Amino acid sequence: MGFIFFAVMTFLSGIVPTFTLFLLVRALVGLGQGSFYGPAYGLINENLSDRHATLGMAIINSGQGVGQILGTLLASTLVIQNQDHWSTPFLVIALPTVMVGFLYLYGLPKEGRSIRYGGKSVNTRGGQQQSLISSLAPKIWRPFFERPLIGAYWLLFCSIYGQIAMLTWLPTFLLGMKNIDQRFVGLIASIVPLIAIPSALILAKKLDQTAHARRFLYLFVPLSALALVLGSLSQNSTQIVLALILYGLTGKMTIDPLLLQVIRRHAPKGRVATTFGLYNFLGMLASITAPYLTGWLTDLTGSLAVGFDLAAALLLLGLLGFGLSQRNAG
Repeated sequence: MGFIFFAVMTFLSGIVPTFTLFLLVRALVGLGQGSFYGPAYGLINENLSDRHATLGMAIINSGQGVGQILGTLLASTLVIQNQDHWSTPFLVIALPTVMVGFLYLYGLPKEGRSIRYGGKSVNTRGGQQQSLISSLAPKIWRPFFERPLIGAYWLLFCSIYGQIAMLTWLPTFLLGMKNIDQRFVGLIASIVPLIAIPSALILAKKLDQTAHARRFLYLFVPLSALALVLGSLSQNSTQIVLALILYGLTGKMTIDPLLLQVIRRHAPKGRVATTFGLYNFLGMLASITAPYLTGWLTDLTGSLAVGFDLAAALLLLGLLGFGLSQRNAG
């Protein structure tokens, strides 16, 4: 039902008459979106063994990249090239979204089933429901904020900040500051997810075969930060494309499977889906701060490059915090 609610709010985003109502509806869109992540990754934990779990989570996560490609191309084609009203993409995308919602509603099994948690089986009816009620007690939330988990939450926040800053401001950056032909804006902006999808899947398959996922983060996150800086300093379209390719290979979507593996390893037993939901919630707070802060810095300095440089610095701080949190974590 959360996904259907998401679809309805997406449709309303295209027809509300005032900007205040638009902001309210977009907040409700986020509420509907939030219903997806925890259960989706929880299903992976239920149905896939450790040998294939990271790849499974990467496949789910790659849907974000596909949606980003299609959404960017749809918006740039309809609004920038065809001069349609800005609300048109919301109306177009609402129908397939509600169809996916009904697919979830009627396609997923409703009966309780045994779930594997740390080698033990728990039924999703009865005892699991009772433990869900007890989780409302404050002391039960403490395991969700163990040091390794806090580090993963923080690094996710920083990586989402960079992704959202790029996603929301890259078309403006290309058109207004780099004088890129508007016909190519959608294609250039789609480079990141186009590269990130195969990169994430290949890496996830590798991660399922190793217990040292964190080592990849110490390589990829600095390269991702470097890509943001190179993009802000680029002087022509070739340099921009190369920076975006590097970001696609090493950015948020690619490192997601690594962070998800850390979350899955350290999540409290019997609370994997809840941990994934909390992980997504705390990370997505960056989607609120990144567009506003980037726009504010642009108004203050007259350059979008400062916003991208801040995103790069946050990535490095995120990696530092993550590294400190993982000491002696196992």
